[in-house]
Amino acid sequence: MAAPTVLAGVRAVKKARQVISPRAALVLTPAAVNRIKQLLSDKPEFIGLKIGVKSRGCNGLSYTIEYAKEKGKFEEEVKQDGVRVIIDQKAQLTLLGTEMDFLDSKLSSEFVFNNPNVKGTCGCGESFTV
Repeated sequence: MAAPTVLAGVRAVKKARQVISPRAALVLTPAAVNRIKQLLSDKPEFIGLKIGVKSRGCNGLSYTIEYAKEKGKFEEEVKQDGVRVIIDQKAQLTLLGTEMDFLDSKLSSEFVFNNPNVKGTCGCGESFTV
């Protein structure tokens, strides 16, 4: 049985904001950190979240988010404010320089990736190209 997944969206960044160090793989906003802490609070068997990409959607790639039990040999790990995010080996170049945020509105609650590498997104915001 596969681990449960979490919803994520993508937004194209029109003008790249310099929000992180050029060497950082991924930076989490305070809202993302708080949401990850909430998600993991009653799941002691997981060490954090694992982010990946897969071919899907009308624009090519889509983010995947799963609970992580361990870090793989070639996976990157981001530790920030007491949470751990594992980046799948295939997603590392795609996510380089990305800000992970969490947005909660009346219509949806989702992680959003402000990714300066994105060249285009689909209309619904679920897939992207780099």
